[in-house]
Amino acid sequence: MNWLNFNWWKLTHPRRNSQRKDVISYAAKHGLDTTDSDIREITQFLRKNPIDIFPYSFRSEFFSNIGSAEFDAEKNLHYVDHNGRRLYWQAERKSKRIPRDYASLLSEQHSQSPHRYLSSEFNVGEDDVIADIGCGEANFTLDVIDRVRHAYLFESNPQWAKALEATFEPWRDKVTIIPSMVGSKSTHTTVSLDDYFSDKLPPTFLKLDVEGCEADVLQGCQNIISNANTLKAAVCTYHRQEDEEDLTNLLTELGFSVRPSQGYMLLHRSSDFAEPYFRRGIVRATIHR
Repeated sequence: MNWLNFNWWKLTHPRRNSQRKDVISYAAKHGLDTTDSDIREITQFLRKNPIDIFPYSFRSEFFSNIGSAEFDAEKNLHYVDHNGRRLYWQAERKSKRIPRDYASLLSEQHSQSPHRYLSSEFNVGEDDVIADIGCGEANFTLDVIDRVRHAYLFESNPQWAKALEATFEPWRDKVTIIPSMVGSKSTHTTVSLDDYFSDKLPPTFLKLDVEGCEADVLQGCQNIISNANTLKAAVCTYHRQEDEEDLTNLLTELGFSVRPSQGYMLLHRSSDFAEPYFRRGIVRATIHR
């Protein structure tokens, strides 16, 4: 963002500009902008740019040339071309909003994003059975579907059901869609992974993005974890300020080796956005016995 546009943004967004200054001040007060290279990168960004959930320069590249959503008349759904594949959207979403939604998804999985699930050392293999829990539009699974043994998509929002079926129609033989919430135990509204996979080949890769309920999901798959020879879990840790510490401790207790993703997120639109502000997006956990 150039100097003129940035100054106009500061005048027209006083609350967000105040948040921006608070983050910079907090980092300076505690010396974080000198002792933590990830935070130093963020404060340097914020001195010249608006506050953002991903306070990095790579973010803008995805919004500078937003395309448009296409319409599939047969399925009565909009979709975007995702690396040569159709990624369908829920029918309730206005078509003009879909390209920005898609740009956000792409930025989340940029190689430098703190929200990126995979890395060069932490990846999905050809024999993996994945459980994509809180899959949403399931771009994560779509990216790896050709090289996994089977994918289980858990999504409790019924608005995604038709879109998921359309997206994965070409791979219907290796994708199972479960329209249920995942929790610590099975009830009339939730299912535990231990119960669901009691008569199925268990997952070897878990992706958890369930709006702060990640601990509940882990509590409900302790049989899977204890019986696994190898297991990976990409677990979101940004929904609450304490999630990184709490989930790291839980995963460690369950026998995982845990590493956080690089960088931080700023949840400035959240009602609990307050010091210390910076949140890790993902922890990557591995069991290898």
